Amino acid sequence: MRRRFVLSLSCLLLSVSFSHAEDWPRWRGPRGDGTSFETDIPTQWDAESGQNIAWKVPIPGIGHSSPIVSGDRIFLSTFLPETNDRQLLCLDRLRGEVRWQQTVFTAPVETKHTLNSYASGTPVTDGETVYVTFLKVDGSTIPAPNVGTPRPVTPGQIVVAAYDFGGEQKWLATIGEFISAHGFASSPVLFENLLIINGDHDGEGYLAALDKATGETVWKIDRPHGIRSYCTP
Repeated sequence: MRRRFVLSLSCLLLSVSFSHAEDWPRWRGPRGDGTSFETDIPTQWDAESGQNIAWKVPIPGIGHSSPIVSGDRIFLSTFLPETNDRQLLCLDRLRGEVRWQQTVFTAPVETKHTLNSYASGTPVTDGETVYVTFLKVDGSTIPAPNVGTPRPVTPGQIVVAAYDFGGEQKWLATIGEFISAHGFASSPVLFENLLIINGDHDGEGYLAALDKATGETVWKIDRPHGIRSYCTP
């Protein structure tokens, strides 16, 4: 799915004033259930006439992650196929201008399902720092575990990065191995001072919690049996 289409669709409601609007800081919104307390928002729009469209802007790269909103900023992740960059972007919510665009890392692409992408995890923010996850591989392959059809897959590591709202990286951490023929897609969540990441995969799975201020692992729980999962904790 081309990011140009995804972001254009996601910004159609921006004609509503956001001076007192509820933020959308994570996957499926502030409560994780896809609901908002906002009222009197547009329910119809038209790209050709511009009805209820505040702005429309192309976004570089490809990805399936959802945009998140905090105050006057929109954040989303993307993958640039020309350079293999995994990036985090910040846009101005009022005008759609790109405020900053940071490369988290550059690495070979991982094996994945055709319906997945290389930027599928939605970022999360506490209103001061934004956190994003990707899978990083070195290009080596192993026989795919836990699949019906033998095939080579690329083992990798889940990488988590934290950026302040000015685009400066605060920390970057590698939390553990991840192996899947279908790729990586889980989104992180915040709880109090913890950033929690799902590491279920075809190897030795885990659930990890990092100190959101430092990126240090606070706890990590084994989830054995090689059962893959792409859900958000």
